Amino acid sequence: MKLLLPLLLLVSSTTLLLAEPVFYPWSYTERDLFPSAIISTATVDWNGEEENAEDRKTEDDPRLKKKEVPIFGDENSWLGVELSGLPKGAQVEVEISVDGFMKPSKWKGTITKKTPDGEALIFPKAAWDYAALLKVRQQRPVTATFKVTVNGAALPDETQTHIMKSLNDCPFYVLHDEEGEDFDDFSWLFAAYVNENHPLVDRILKEALDSGLVSGFTGYQSEDPKEVMMQVFAVWNALQRRGIKYSDVSTTTPSKFVVSQNVRFLDDSIDATQANCVDGSVLMASILQKIGINSYLVMVPGHCFLAFDTGEDADAGIIGLETTMLGDNELKPVKEIPSLPQKAKLKEFQASYKTFSNAVKTGNAALEENAEAFENEEDPNIQLISINDARELGIMPIDSTRDKK
Repeated sequence: MKLLLPLLLLVSSTTLLLAEPVFYPWSYTERDLFPSAIISTATVDWNGEEENAEDRKTEDDPRLKKKEVPIFGDENSWLGVELSGLPKGAQVEVEISVDGFMKPSKWKGTITKKTPDGEALIFPKAAWDYAALLKVRQQRPVTATFKVTVNGAALPDETQTHIMKSLNDCPFYVLHDEEGEDFDDFSWLFAAYVNENHPLVDRILKEALDSGLVSGFTGYQSEDPKEVMMQVFAVWNALQRRGIKYSDVSTTTPSKFVVSQNVRFLDDSIDATQANCVDGSVLMASILQKIGINSYLVMVPGHCFLAFDTGEDADAGIIGLETTMLGDNELKPVKEIPSLPQKAKLKEFQASYKTFSNAVKTGNAALEENAEAFENEEDPNIQLISINDARELGIMPIDSTRDKK
């Protein structure tokens, strides 16, 4: 009995302690924060017309499931707090801030629903400083502060050090277990690096017109797949003449629960005349989207390439394009084409088109090889990301333009 008494007291004490309200900081991407995801999803509503937050639900919204932890506030937020030990009808205030990047963001209300253990998740509407997020090109530590008050009594503040990742780091998928069996797919965030509105796109299109390969960019207006292919080839040729070379630079500082990829922005690739598989595909997709040609980022294990529709109809063919082959030719700049002898000019165009044709063959073969996996959508490493679908979801281009020194 003397041995059991302290144990019984310990259990009783622990039970009493658990009955008191406590909270834990909650982050969807653990201790890592991704500016690319925060910026590109700023207007996204994950559940569309449905509301999962208890303080926003109407009679038409889904009911809370058994054992499900209720949500309050902005369900689209990346940061929140998880509370337990809440009494019935508790008045709760939550404030979260991230030094230099998120102003104090607050939620205040009544907890109308909770689990039997008094659990609830609360997400204040985040007041991010998007201008500051756009400037993050190297990861850095940041301080996140979480404050909670329950029925007028302040709980001890929680201060955590998070890592603000580079704007070039794109989350691919988020793991919910160390085995990698439970995950959320975030591959559609790559569409945020496709920027059809970038001012450099018009410049490249002008160069493509100056080459004389096409008389104009009309997208699908001609209703002729061959004309669509020539427009894509004209863009391909213009990029080759800018000297874009393949560069296998894609590593990023690893994260325990988030798989990510480094992606250059359009202006970065052009300035450096280098592009890895994702960079080149993003670059081509940006230009094709501008001229109204539907494009896709095709993700297969360890690789990315481009695909595009040859027409607007549902039965129109989809063509693959291996963008890493952009650097396979050494071509004169567009401005030098008029001064080239006709024979030399023809030779360059033929060499460029041969490479383009091989890139199409390689891309089509990869599309066919992974066709079944694209349909199943079970493997996060094999994805067909439609830029148009991503735009409809709300994934907007990241404005990467900045002052050049």
